[in-house]
Amino acid sequence: MNCPACKNELKPLQITGVKVQACEGSCGGLWFEWHEIKKLKDRNAAAGTELLRVKRAEGVHVFRDVQHPCPHCIHTLLYRHCFNREFKYEVDQCAKCAGFWLDAGALAHLAQDAPTESDQQKAAAYFKSLFEESLKPENLTDPDTQEAAQTIVHIFRFLTPQVLFPTKTPLN
Repeated sequence: MNCPACKNELKPLQITGVKVQACEGSCGGLWFEWHEIKKLKDRNAAAGTELLRVKRAEGVHVFRDVQHPCPHCIHTLLYRHCFNREFKYEVDQCAKCAGFWLDAGALAHLAQDAPTESDQQKAAAYFKSLFEESLKPENLTDPDTQEAAQTIVHIFRFLTPQVLFPTKTPLN
């Protein structure tokens, strides 16, 4: 399987029983297959924080155009749920296999062992952008869109150190 952003070969990683495909050594993106995403509800918050520490190549960050293929299905295009150039995050989903592609961007740089107050402020701005602008509850009128938004919350809760993740999101 190849990264939809930089075409690097994805490497399988497993943490707390959840398998993901990571673009290690390049853009650092993560691919979650649907059957692995379903496991996230049973995992502790921040259990997957190590995935944010996947080795990234310095300066590599690729924003794809609107049409890019699913790394699993190859011929199916991913649907973009969230995107922010400032915070360098992107979340996409495949309509066929229901897998999710995540580029956590700036969050990966904030996920240290002891984040500073400045890091916490930056993370608060990151999540404000994600939850209050990209995933506005008033835009989630369709049940499929609501389910995808909840999945995105589960993914970020799984990846994010507890000190950085908001205690309340508009989606819970």
